[in-house]
Amino acid sequence: MTTLARNNLWTYIQGLPLSRRDRKWLADRLIEPVAEDAKTARQKAYVKESLTRALKGVKAAKKEGRKLQPLDEFLEELEPNDAV
Repeated sequence: MTTLARNNLWTYIQGLPLSRRDRKWLADRLIEPVAEDAKTARQKAYVKESLTRALKGVKAAKKEGRKLQPLDEFLEELEPNDAV
């Protein structure tokens, strides 16, 4: 959004007859996406860090000659156990 468009939007908003409740509602809607973006960024950082750690572990295991768990066994451990 350009500066001119933002200024026009702000002028329009200022011209609206907003009650205190309306202003609170509008503020919540404007802030909400920023909070979601921050949450998404934290989630992405966590996933990246976790994968990086896992990859380092795999590389170290290969270098040391340790046998890795087969993927199908790993996936079976992740599935919820219905028999419990």
